[in-house]
Amino acid sequence: MKIWTAVAVSIVGGFFLMVPLAMLFDAMNWPLFHTWGLAHGSFLIAWPVLTLASLGMILGLKLTQRSPGESPESK
Repeated sequence: MKIWTAVAVSIVGGFFLMVPLAMLFDAMNWPLFHTWGLAHGSFLIAWPVLTLASLGMILGLKLTQRSPGESPESK
């Protein structure tokens, strides 16, 4: 997976991760990232943070994968 594909997937993933974030904040009655807050501007904070977190997870998974036929001793 090329880096630009990982970046694009993490941007889209960061957008869709705002839904469970809003549901959690609504259920717990916490301020800032509930559905009303996200609809009125706090998505400008949440979206980049969730995008960076998902990009870190994608790249972290990419770094831990071995190519086929690679032995652990070859590193």
